[in-house]
Amino acid sequence: MDEKELKILVEEGEGYKVEFKESLNGIEKDIVAFANSSGGKILLGVRDNGVIKGINITNRLKAQIQDIASNCRPVPEILLERVGNVLVINVKEGTDKPYECSSGFYKRIGPVSQKLKRDEIIEFFKSEGKIRFDELINEKFEYPKDFDKNRFRKFLELAGLSRFGSVEKILLSLNVAEKQEGKIYFNNAGVLFFAKEPQRFIP
Repeated sequence: MDEKELKILVEEGEGYKVEFKESLNGIEKDIVAFANSSGGKILLGVRDNGVIKGINITNRLKAQIQDIASNCRPVPEILLERVGNVLVINVKEGTDKPYECSSGFYKRIGPVSQKLKRDEIIEFFKSEGKIRFDELINEKFEYPKDFDKNRFRKFLELAGLSRFGSVEKILLSLNVAEKQEGKIYFNNAGVLFFAKEPQRFIP
């Protein structure tokens, strides 16, 4: 990119793939937001109103940016490009989404890096194939009220498993349930196997 192309980009303003930054403050949010979306450019040294203020581009500054990116999980791919007194941080679209920084998960919504809420994070993981349906906790299912002991016994018989330990320990070892604060929560696999009426919980 040359200075003429930079000027055109600045005149067009911030958008889905362009962010203006005066300093490094909060830059990790924009890096993961672009990695979680379609990639983009952060123009470091440009004010929000489009005034090119410039920034002192040093090796220390470049190292700081690389460190910030390295602290994201997984590490997004960035490329630094100097155009006059503006440092362009090119963030590639991630191949291992979702990406996270210390303050959470972000995605690009129009010209804004938006923090994802809990349900949005779960949906994002699911859409990227990182969470399988059978592993999701089914919050509607109540143990032991909705648990079918006969199905459980039949399962043990068919699987050729001996009944060692408590029912809860066996369920946990089968990875169909997990224990949180003393309470047993079933995932969808557990519901399909051991619910009295699975259709009540999984349409």
